[in-house]
Amino acid sequence: MHNEQGNVSALYDDIKKTMENLGESYEIIFVNDASRDQTLSKMKEIQSRDHNFHFADLETNVGENWALLAGISQARGEVIITIDGDYQNDPAYIPELLKELSKGYRVVSGRRRSRAAALWTRRLPSQVANTLIRVVSGVPVHDCGCGLKVYRREVVAGRFVPKGFMNRFSPVSLGVKGHEFSEVEIVDRARITGESHYGLGRVFVVFRDLCVLPFAVLDATVWLRRFRFILVLFVTGALLNAFWTQWIWAGLLAFLALISFSNVTNLTRFVEAQTEPAFRIKEYR
Repeated sequence: MHNEQGNVSALYDDIKKTMENLGESYEIIFVNDASRDQTLSKMKEIQSRDHNFHFADLETNVGENWALLAGISQARGEVIITIDGDYQNDPAYIPELLKELSKGYRVVSGRRRSRAAALWTRRLPSQVANTLIRVVSGVPVHDCGCGLKVYRREVVAGRFVPKGFMNRFSPVSLGVKGHEFSEVEIVDRARITGESHYGLGRVFVVFRDLCVLPFAVLDATVWLRRFRFILVLFVTGALLNAFWTQWIWAGLLAFLALISFSNVTNLTRFVEAQTEPAFRIKEYR
């Protein structure tokens, strides 16, 4: 949660009610992503009266990707459920996701049918992005951006991916195969308070990151070395063709060099993310 003071208590109440009705042992973890309002104080108040509730207070604002991974790093359960902090994901669907998971899947995601969001700035970019992800990855995901997901512990434990990859590409970025993934239809709720941080520009970011995703899932370290070599070849070829005034070939090789450079940059982020996670937990209670 980042500046979500108006949603803390309402979301907690809904999650607690759902989990108590399930009759299973559970813990609830809220992550405070360096909020500037009363988000943290509300979390502390809940923690003082509920031993099943915990909060992780981050040192700096790291965004949704790393905040999710910070919370997961503290989770102890064999099944891990993620949910957005903006109140739009309804915890009432958790039992349905768990039922689907019990069929043998490794990840089950919510699929929002009636989204309470603007068409041009949120729904349309999301549809385009998910189509690209589905085609490239082979994983039949229709709503990667839905925060309500259920994972088996081994899928996420000790796994760290760069900024944007957890919330944009999960479960694809975690190496989950098509037959290991399923979706459950849910209804999106309207926000109580706060503002969205997404827009149309995410489609271009998704396209850029999709170019590197297959290589990162296979082995980021190995493919980083390969793309560095490929980059040198393309740059050298482009310069030689420019020297010989073969402009078409020079332009094509320069374009391929640009893609390779982007992949080198992103693969470097994958390698660094796994060894140096970006989040720092100031307090966990």
